[in-house]
Amino acid sequence: MNKQALAFLTLFSLILMLSVYYVTLPADTTTVMKNNKTSQKAETKNNADELKKKSDEKKDKEINSNSDVVSSPDTSEQEKQEALKKIESLKDTKEIEQALIDGLKKAGYTSAVEISDNTCKVTVFDQKNDKETAKKVMQYVYDVTKGKYLTEVSFK
Repeated sequence: MNKQALAFLTLFSLILMLSVYYVTLPADTTTVMKNNKTSQKAETKNNADELKKKSDEKKDKEINSNSDVVSSPDTSEQEKQEALKKIESLKDTKEIEQALIDGLKKAGYTSAVEISDNTCKVTVFDQKNDKETAKKVMQYVYDVTKGKYLTEVSFK
């Protein structure tokens, strides 16, 4: 086979492959768009779960640290009492966070909640960043926590 025939076959094959690709592209694009929506929902849930997991791990480390203080024979009775109060406070905080997540989920919001110090940070996923949604979320958090925390709402 000479070089000219080889070049012709190569270019012809390339054009044929590109033609087939171009013809099938619109069908693939709609499939990708459908898959993209389902993957966004899964990604949103994963993000919420990941934030929850990080918050829980942080609190669990603090609980374990305080448990070590309580179990140590070298600590004073006052230090043990303070550590027990911190453990109880952290457990209460985790319960409140979970209650807020569950309540917001019932209201149709995928969210992650982290309470630290006197601040309750709520991250809402898959929602428009508008004042009405933020107001509803803040009101719900206020009702559940009875105004105990300053509430911050962010959207992702």
